[in-house]
Amino acid sequence: MTQSAALTPSSVADPRDLRMPTWVIVWLTVSAVIQTYDACYVLLGPLSHAGGPLEALWPGHVFYGTFDHRYGQFDAFGSAQSWANLVEVVVIVWALLHARRWSGVVVGLIVTVATFWKTVIYFLVEASSGLEMTRQSLERGDIMGFLMVAVLPNLFWIVFPLAVVIALGRQVLRVGRALQDQAVPRAT
Repeated sequence: MTQSAALTPSSVADPRDLRMPTWVIVWLTVSAVIQTYDACYVLLGPLSHAGGPLEALWPGHVFYGTFDHRYGQFDAFGSAQSWANLVEVVVIVWALLHARRWSGVVVGLIVTVATFWKTVIYFLVEASSGLEMTRQSLERGDIMGFLMVAVLPNLFWIVFPLAVVIALGRQVLRVGRALQDQAVPRAT
């Protein structure tokens, strides 16, 4: 009961499951650019913040900082998340360079799970703190601004990564099942 050839994903799987879908490549590319831009804003503060000499490079972030003070002032959690963003970008670039290989699919899945949970944790930290960094917009009665500026854009960082996790997770599951089906010894 020996197998004549080693089982590999490419020997048993549909070739489409061994590479990233185009829409995932686009999302990861956009994500890497936004995460780099975002991390630079946070880590270069106060130079990049309101009144700083680099403020003009981040007008949207300066505006956003009026709703989420984690972006408008130094915050240890926001800084740590920004360093994590830069690590994610390095991993995303690696996954994109290997997007047409099985390894790129697996690494893309792993880094997207990290992006998803990092964003969920961001929301949980804010909710657990009693909206410490965003409450002021609600206190001034700007509920629509709070929802449109502080909540809605951030939901994209949950919804899109979740869609990628589902898509790539299904690919990994299909390949894993194909490998398992081929690895089961057959009675002679």
